[in-house]
Amino acid sequence: MVQQEANFKPIDDEIDLADLISLFWMKKWFILVVTSSVFFTGLVVIDKMPEVYSSSTTIMVKGEKASNPLQSLMSGGSSSNEELDTTIKLLKSKQFAKEIISRLEDTSSLLNASKKQKWDEFQLQKNLKISTVSKTNMLEIAYESEFPQFTALVVNTIANNFVSYQANLMRHDNEKSGDWINSKIEDVKNKLLEEEENLKKYRTENNVVDITSLVELSKLEISQLYKELRLLKLEQEKLKRIDDKIHSAKGTQEQIMNIFEIANSKMISALTQLESTQQAQLSQIKLRYLHKHPKYQYIENKILDTQEQIKSEINTVINKYAIRMKEVEHLIDLIQLKLKDANAKLEQAITKRINFDKIKRNIDANIELLASITAKQKETELLNDINRGGGIIVVDPAVTPKHPIKPKKALLAVLSLVMGFMLSVLLVIILHFFSDTHRKFRQIAHHYGYKVIGEIPKVRRRGKNKSMPIISGNGKQFDIYEECIRSIRTKISLDRELNKQKLIAVSSLTPNEGKSSTCLQLAKSFSELEKVIIIDADLRDPSIAVALNEPRHRPGLTNLLAQTHSFDECIFKDENINVDVLASGLRPMNPLLFLSMKRFENLLIALQNKYDRVILECPPILSVSDALMISKHVGGLTLVVDIQKNSVAKLNHDLELLNQSDTKINGVILNRVKYDKQNYYYGSTKRA
Repeated sequence: MVQQEANFKPIDDEIDLADLISLFWMKKWFILVVTSSVFFTGLVVIDKMPEVYSSSTTIMVKGEKASNPLQSLMSGGSSSNEELDTTIKLLKSKQFAKEIISRLEDTSSLLNASKKQKWDEFQLQKNLKISTVSKTNMLEIAYESEFPQFTALVVNTIANNFVSYQANLMRHDNEKSGDWINSKIEDVKNKLLEEEENLKKYRTENNVVDITSLVELSKLEISQLYKELRLLKLEQEKLKRIDDKIHSAKGTQEQIMNIFEIANSKMISALTQLESTQQAQLSQIKLRYLHKHPKYQYIENKILDTQEQIKSEINTVINKYAIRMKEVEHLIDLIQLKLKDANAKLEQAITKRINFDKIKRNIDANIELLASITAKQKETELLNDINRGGGIIVVDPAVTPKHPIKPKKALLAVLSLVMGFMLSVLLVIILHFFSDTHRKFRQIAHHYGYKVIGEIPKVRRRGKNKSMPIISGNGKQFDIYEECIRSIRTKISLDRELNKQKLIAVSSLTPNEGKSSTCLQLAKSFSELEKVIIIDADLRDPSIAVALNEPRHRPGLTNLLAQTHSFDECIFKDENINVDVLASGLRPMNPLLFLSMKRFENLLIALQNKYDRVILECPPILSVSDALMISKHVGGLTLVVDIQKNSVAKLNHDLELLNQSDTKINGVILNRVKYDKQNYYYGSTKRA
């Protein structure tokens, strides 16, 4: 489906350039008339358009900070763009416009010309144009009017009036700024003296010489106290651990001696070594003497004395640790009290320094502000003379214009000519496409390589037999119809390939597209020049016999192929169209079986030898495969397409299916085409 749509789009949009140029050439007088009409109408309108003149002046706007010293004292002042925008808003204001109008009415005799048009502040604002000059502090003021002298007068009046307004405004601002600066200087001086007196008084009351050194000394003292407190707490924790070990020993000397701090005491360590030496001497004496010996008893007594000394020394060390524990606790309490006092002194020192710095900053700020205002006072005095001209300078005064700015008559005339030509061409294309709707169907057929051998107009039919094939008729409409059939006959006769084929097999894509009428009318047209036979090969829905007032199931093609009747019994001569007719015959159960017989192929060969032209009506191609079987015997099919029944997309889809099935199509006949009755001779030959 995607491929089919892709194939369809270029066909639908395809335009034959040669046909388009030919169409424009045929409609050249129509194009010329429409273009000329639009052109001359445009000239009349342009001639009635009033001439408009424009005068302009350029003014330079000084920055507000340059003209007003107060602005330079404040941060976040307005930029130059904001100042220009403010100036533009003022120039375009209604009140300023009223003032300009009053001045012009009092001073200008040229306003007599302007009385011909509406003259008020709204008209002035409408025709006044103010724009900024890029990357400068300049404004361009322009005014448009039908009277050249009046435009120059208005622009110069606006510029001069705004210069005067700005000068008065700046003079008033300078006076106000001078008074403000003088009063501000006095205020700052008084504040400076007051702050200096406050500083002197603060130093006297708080006996402050060097507040910074006082704070630093307090911080150093607190730091030393914290260091001592940390060491005492470490010692307290150590003593606490020793005390816990002593209590755990429960007074047992052996467990107390296991405590590292007590065992390593210098006196206890010496006594322990002495006891060990005495025990060694006792061991030597035991080898020589008995326990009653004086030497033995002497050593035992010395050992007992040493043990008593160790026990006494242990008690001394334990008491020493207990005393030190109490001393450390007392020292910690003293240092914490000192820290509390030191912190209080530090807070007082910091508060004093903050107040001192605050007073000092106020003094420094007032000194700096006094210096800045004094400098601006001198600058204001210097700029008073410079700024007497105001903040607006007229750079280029307006002059009386000599040439109008609009309308651009030459350009408008060329545009009207171009628009007239484009309109005429557009009308020709629209009319052509609406009057030639079957053009797209021809493009689709050509896209797939199929010849369009003719177009048959739509014939209005009345009565009950509207669905029956067309045999005869009357009136101009039917004359056009017959002429188109003759054009198809001529096209086939003159075509080198089609004229060689005596067999013309006519089919359609779907039922009810006019193939039966086309077969009968082609047979009738060829019968004027040749000997013709028409065969109704649509065995599923035959219509030829009934259209010629013959019984539907009279002997015909199927009877001949089944050899139940002879050839003479199966054909009949119709006097109205002057051709021999071979009807479909008895309707078979399997039509495709009959059409695929070798006997059918032999019959067609025999009929070509007997007749000059053999015309077959075949079933619709897309409905059944009968027509495809017949096409193998005839070398190709002639396709009838109803352009009112089929859409462009559907025809493109159906022809794509035929192209994929390799079905040979000798030609395409477009049916029910809307024709121009006044030019049917041209349509029957040229378009076909």
